[in-house]
Amino acid sequence: ALGAAAVQIGTAYLFCPEAKVSPAHRRALDSAPASDTALTNLFTGRPARGINNRIMRELGPMNDLAPRFPLAGGALMPLRAITEPQGNSDFSNLWSGQALRLGRHMPAGELTREIACKALAMVGCQASS
Repeated sequence: ALGAAAVQIGTAYLFCPEAKVSPAHRRALDSAPASDTALTNLFTGRPARGINNRIMRELGPMNDLAPRFPLAGGALMPLRAITEPQGNSDFSNLWSGQALRLGRHMPAGELTREIACKALAMVGCQASS
């Protein structure tokens, strides 16, 4: 609709009950404003978009001191091991795209059918059930 040649829609699937995300990540997806995401290298050593949390605010989302891929994730594991069981996501990767407010809670199969039908309708085709 906006003229893009392609998109990534992974964030839409994070809202599905089948998604293996932590309860803290689900709470963040449900409550964070779309403007509260940023590209960060703190969790992987490479840029990826996530919901801002304590470590991103305190160190800056992109930081030259972040270990290179694939070492960055291991550097945060001790902090995550302490905080995540308490439901705290201060040091956890909360992956999310910019359109997180468009996410809806529905099964993945239903979401896939809905996306496919809308896409086919946009190009003038009819989907069969």
